[in-house]
Amino acid sequence: MASQEGRADVPTAADIAADFSVLDDWEDRYRYLIELGRTLPPLPEALRTETNKVRGCASQVWLATEIQRRDGTPVFTFLADSDAHIVRGLIAILSAIYNGRPL
Repeated sequence: MASQEGRADVPTAADIAADFSVLDDWEDRYRYLIELGRTLPPLPEALRTETNKVRGCASQVWLATEIQRRDGTPVFTFLADSDAHIVRGLIAILSAIYNGRPL
């Protein structure tokens, strides 16, 4: 499973925080969340399973996680997707913060 970490079109957590700090109102923030969600690649159909489906959400959300090794160090990676634009943006933020982090 490939993660979104390290992709050039996905902003870092620091970039996202800086961008949010200059947005004046919630409408602008919602638009930015939607824009972030558009940076996510679609989740492969093979990962859109009941096992990966997040229960209890009003929208449909799938989350596939994996522990990979990089230079002998275990790192957390995930791919996720949603049918809701704002939720996809929230996934992009979580990806910027947690994807590729050492355990």
